[in-house]
Amino acid sequence: MPLRSAAAAVTRMAVQDMLGADIETSGVWDPLRLSKDDGNLFKYREVELKHGRVAMLATLGVLVQSFNHLPDPVFSNPRPLAALSQILAERPVAFWQIFLAVGAFELSIGKQDYENKAPGDIATFGDFVKPSDEDEWEKIQLRELKNGRLAMVASIGMFVQEALTGQGPIEQLQVGHISPFGDGSGFF
Repeated sequence: MPLRSAAAAVTRMAVQDMLGADIETSGVWDPLRLSKDDGNLFKYREVELKHGRVAMLATLGVLVQSFNHLPDPVFSNPRPLAALSQILAERPVAFWQIFLAVGAFELSIGKQDYENKAPGDIATFGDFVKPSDEDEWEKIQLRELKNGRLAMVASIGMFVQEALTGQGPIEQLQVGHISPFGDGSGFF
């Protein structure tokens, strides 16, 4: 998916050939030196896209969870980490169903055919949204990559924020607890 050329995907690629590699940093920023392993770079991009997509859903889920709840009271907690603890304590079977569903998704869905597909290419779904103009398609791919990166940071931030303040993100805004520093409501 994020290859810059329309050529067929190959299992080896250089980091300079990847879409999104040099957009904000005017070069490759790689403190862990993951780009040195060209053989696994393709797989790393696939994993980045997959986790970005999951993080986008998680971020949306955390926000929707604050407003909409299932009829069962165990699913009515607006705080993501507290809700997970509550489900584990009150409905352990439901927790393990969720855990197994995530495991099945991680281990089976989205397995990449590294010889014939680009990273992130999901069967024929991409053809549904893919424009005929290659430059426009690259813009869409770059948007997905950047939004996925932002969502990974945002979802972690929401979980850390809940751990520090004891409030979910929407709950914190509703009560006017904007800053976690010095008001006695949070960790600081």
